[in-house]
Amino acid sequence: MTETATETVLEVFIPGPGENPEDPQDMERSVFLGAAQEALDSGVEIEVYSTDSYPSAFEECAPVAEQIEMNGREVLPLMLVNGEVKVSFTYPTAEQIKRFSRAHMVSQPKANAAAAACGPTGSSMVPNLSPLAEPAGFAATLAGKTTQPVGGPDIGNRVNLMGGDTGDGIPASGSVAVKSGGCGCGGCGCGGH
Repeated sequence: MTETATETVLEVFIPGPGENPEDPQDMERSVFLGAAQEALDSGVEIEVYSTDSYPSAFEECAPVAEQIEMNGREVLPLMLVNGEVKVSFTYPTAEQIKRFSRAHMVSQPKANAAAAACGPTGSSMVPNLSPLAEPAGFAATLAGKTTQPVGGPDIGNRVNLMGGDTGDGIPASGSVAVKSGGCGCGGCGCGGH
């Protein structure tokens, strides 16, 4: 299976250095910042806001402002995933960062070599021959399309073999196909000869 990512944004709001009474030596903060840098280096979109470097972010981000209003600044650190609070009161671990960054990955089955050569998921060398959808009903009227007669399109001078035509093959140019029997069966004696 291959995975395609829809954009996942991780935002982590942390206290400034020495501001967390639960981590006076900033040990947990340092471990987290190392994990965040590793995640960033591996392609994870993660943004870290610290009260000392970007204090207005804590007021401008509605979910963070609400959490601080309800729980006080002790709610920090706080992690949002696409705007939703996922971790609070503790620094997210490297495993949580990895897991939440993959939360919006969509698994798609991997096509085998034979299947890749044909079908809707196949090679781009195969042209798309599916018919385009035509508007119908009132939409067709608005689009200026002429309505198709019931029973299918007019086939002109061609022989309709589905209708039981038993004529003498394909008519020559300029001629018209004629049924040999009145009912189309060509010999039932119904008087249509």
